[in-house]
Amino acid sequence: LNRMTAWLLETHGIVSLGALGFENAYALALPRNIADSLSIITLADLAPHTSSMVMGADYVFFDRPEWKNARDVYRLNFKELRAFDPTLMYTAVRVGEVDVISAYSTDGRNVEYDLLVLEDPLQSLPPYDAALLLSPKIIGTPGLESSLMALIGKIDDDMMRKANKMVDSDGLSVRKAAAMLRAEALQGHKK
Repeated sequence: LNRMTAWLLETHGIVSLGALGFENAYALALPRNIADSLSIITLADLAPHTSSMVMGADYVFFDRPEWKNARDVYRLNFKELRAFDPTLMYTAVRVGEVDVISAYSTDGRNVEYDLLVLEDPLQSLPPYDAALLLSPKIIGTPGLESSLMALIGKIDDDMMRKANKMVDSDGLSVRKAAAMLRAEALQGHKK
């Protein structure tokens, strides 16, 4: 993040205020009831069960380095791998067509379908931190930077999943969900 911040400023005049506290990365997820019944919380916990499980992913995931690294680090050996359109992938896990999916870590459907996003203790999947960037056109706008700085490090993955669910599933406007998310972040979200 520090190298990227310096590069953005030097090369493009863009100011990075910092990471918000969540990321939208690839993750593996499965229905919480299955995870609970098998005592699965992490990718390491999942590994011994994969030979009897079917995994679904978006069309590109199985060719990406993220998958290859997670597969090799945790020795994930699924019975079958199936590729889906991303929207159908979530439906497939919800109806039991697959057991595990390559979820997007802050997707609202993780909450809606009660999926457990598995922890990655060996950090096999790279982070994709959400960061606030200011274009050269708005740098120096009175009050803008201080207002945005209040959000740095305040929005975690769980908060973002819930906000995404409000928009994607519950029909709330982006503006209203963002206002609720900002209010929660500034109140000091408690897990």
